[in-house]
Amino acid sequence: MALHPEIIVIVVIAGLFCGFLNAAASSGSAVSLPILMSVGLHAVAANATNRVPVLVGALAATIGLARKGAIPWRRALIIAAPLTLGAGIGALLSERIPSHDLRIVIVAAVVIALVLILTRLKSLLASASDSDVRLGWKPLCLLFFVGIWTGFIVLDSGTYMLLVLVLASGLTLVEANAVKNLATLTTTLVAMAIFAAHQSIDWKIGGVMALGSVAGGFLGAKLAISDQGRRWIVGLLVVVIVGEVINLALRYCTGLLS
Repeated sequence: MALHPEIIVIVVIAGLFCGFLNAAASSGSAVSLPILMSVGLHAVAANATNRVPVLVGALAATIGLARKGAIPWRRALIIAAPLTLGAGIGALLSERIPSHDLRIVIVAAVVIALVLILTRLKSLLASASDSDVRLGWKPLCLLFFVGIWTGFIVLDSGTYMLLVLVLASGLTLVEANAVKNLATLTTTLVAMAIFAAHQSIDWKIGGVMALGSVAGGFLGAKLAISDQGRRWIVGLLVVVIVGEVINLALRYCTGLLS
């Protein structure tokens, strides 16, 4: 694929938003994934290539959060284990799904994430204290299934991670977000290895998008651990997912009229 200057600018900006949103809250792929498809990648290749900026952004965010002492490493590694195992399974499944069916799955995921966020908004804002943390087999099983989704298609996977970590495991929202960034790093590494083995990644365009994602990851990490981090996380989740729904509705209406 030829990368003209205007495409490079668009792709870098999309990477910046992807890294920022993923680090500060979730749903950065709501920006990067449609951009990858709009510049010519089919859904399967776009899904695979999108992991490059997600990985780089997660690495930048994790480094930024670690420097601030915001990551509870023992707890984070326990949580990352079932997520990462599930991600490998999910990535293998995504290689076997036709592009058309993958688009249908994307729409369903966006709608479900919006419903969950809006119905559990008060619970997220009133996230539990550190003493309430529960990491038994039930939340770990839920995290395993979230991991499958993360490997399958990373879109809104961070939202599902936050919901499980806060509502089922009892982490505070800010701590859950820090753990989510580390888990995104490990799950994306596994998924990328599988996609690379199947030669599904467009490394050129993925690398360009990753340039913006580095800066976005560091900026998002700073916002996530700010004094108003909890409200920023929830606010960004709602705004981005509502934007996803509007975008999908417009695409559907355009398809009906064309």
